[in-house]
Amino acid sequence: MGEITVDFIAKDPWQMVLVEEGPWEDVPAHLAKLQHRLYSCLDAAIDGQLAEQFPESRGQPITLRVDCYDVPQAETEEFFSRFSSSALQVPDYKTGLASSPHVSSIQFAINFTGNGC
Repeated sequence: MGEITVDFIAKDPWQMVLVEEGPWEDVPAHLAKLQHRLYSCLDAAIDGQLAEQFPESRGQPITLRVDCYDVPQAETEEFFSRFSSSALQVPDYKTGLASSPHVSSIQFAINFTGNGC
């Protein structure tokens, strides 16, 4: 797996937080990059990279959270809703999560702050 960029890790509860800042000139390109980052986070949680770096997270529920600042809210919300409702239905992720000793569950959250949101 390649390198991923997680802006920070929060615990109690465990969260992998991605920060997205605008303004975005090319919305589809930014959403594609966000999708790649989210899938990379899923891989890191399910495959154990997160648990390797933070052993106390092993077997815990994880939230993938995106904090948005000055990004187009409607397009980003629509994308995130589709992603969060379907990503864990992809067979590799569904079976990977079910058999992973590294994480008990994965939830998704998104927050919007700043101008334009």
